[in-house]
Amino acid sequence: MTVEKDEVKTRLTPAEWAEAEAKWTSGEYTLSKLEEEYGIRRETLSRHFKKRGLEKGADSVGKMVRESLKSDAELRAKARAEKIEERRTRYDGWAYALGQMVMVEVTTAKREGKPLGAIEDSLKSLQRASNTLAKCFEVSSKALGMDHAENDEEEIPNLVFGELTPSQVAKLRQEDDEPEIIDDELLETLEEEALSEFDATDDGSEGEDE
Repeated sequence: MTVEKDEVKTRLTPAEWAEAEAKWTSGEYTLSKLEEEYGIRRETLSRHFKKRGLEKGADSVGKMVRESLKSDAELRAKARAEKIEERRTRYDGWAYALGQMVMVEVTTAKREGKPLGAIEDSLKSLQRASNTLAKCFEVSSKALGMDHAENDEEEIPNLVFGELTPSQVAKLRQEDDEPEIIDDELLETLEEEALSEFDATDDGSEGEDE
């Protein structure tokens, strides 16, 4: 009777074998523990696992490897995200400084009664600086693999698009004839902010180069 009972126990269903295999490869079950649970001799279990090419703890090792790879990927993704954010912030600061410099040029010309056409060369220089900055940002974005659609709202804008045309110059000169009240305090504030922002940005760039 005992033999017949043991023989019945050895007839595991495919689902039970799959369960036993999973427990064995998890590394948390020994042959003795599986023998006790399923009523199958350790030798039989061992032959079965070897035939199936299953090793104890195989899934555990695989899990550790997968978790390690996942952890490394997460760290790389986090570092990349931080670099992208840092790059955006830096370029945004430079663009803001250029914008302030434009405002200082315009408000200073207005305050001193100079025609805006007289600062055309200065505006063109700032325009070229803006174009160069935008190009550098584009190259940097591609190097970091930043999705273009993701950057639509955060692209560095050009302060002036294209060279100033004769009609644009004429319009600037026409605006000189229109009286405008300049707030000296506002002008001084703009100048101070522009200089401080530009100096801070320049110092930061030198520090990074070192």
